[in-house]
Amino acid sequence: MAVRLDNFRLSATVPLPALRRRLRHPRRTDPQHRTIVVIDVAAFGRRTDLAQLHVRADLDGLVREACRGSGIPRSRLVVADRGDGMIVFIPADVSKAVLLQPFVPRLRSCLHERNGTARVDQRIRVRVAVHAGEVVPGPHGWIGTDLNLACRLVDSIPLRQELVDNPRADLVLAVSDVIHQAVVRHGHRGIDASAYREVPLNTKEVATRAWIHTPVRETRHAVTALVPA
Repeated sequence: MAVRLDNFRLSATVPLPALRRRLRHPRRTDPQHRTIVVIDVAAFGRRTDLAQLHVRADLDGLVREACRGSGIPRSRLVVADRGDGMIVFIPADVSKAVLLQPFVPRLRSCLHERNGTARVDQRIRVRVAVHAGEVVPGPHGWIGTDLNLACRLVDSIPLRQELVDNPRADLVLAVSDVIHQAVVRHGHRGIDASAYREVPLNTKEVATRAWIHTPVRETRHAVTALVPA
């Protein structure tokens, strides 16, 4: 028989001195490199509770579909709830280029198809941020400076304004300078670097630059956008 105490798995036969040593010297958790994708639903707080449940369920399904269409095994991802969206942690051996091409375009296409048959107040429009760096898994979730930066990106004023300025867009994207320097500027997988616009990012503890991109928009559904929350 075994019991779980905090992060320790303890055998009922562990001698008391050994147990005391484990408690005095907890096992260290090393940082792990991950690509971080943060997805935030615009105008989420303006919806009713039931509408929010439907939106989140639909978003989960759309992300799964985009992963499947991009060859990214959903089982290898760690997904954390963000209330009005989600944070996806991708293993280091999955190419960052795959996330920008084809994952983001596929997610936009999935959103566009769904929104084309939805009422205006039921549309899902998202801001997406992509960064990569070190994160640490803890007992209450993942933490780390790089995770903080990814969240700052998705909440940044320039990205919010991009969604306002493009009312027919289903998705707008911000990538960190790390992603831009490593992937975008080289044009991997046919990425058009000229379609990414540099913006300053100055918020809270962050003073850096980011790169904003609005994927190609289809215009066959003429609809009025919700103003982002």
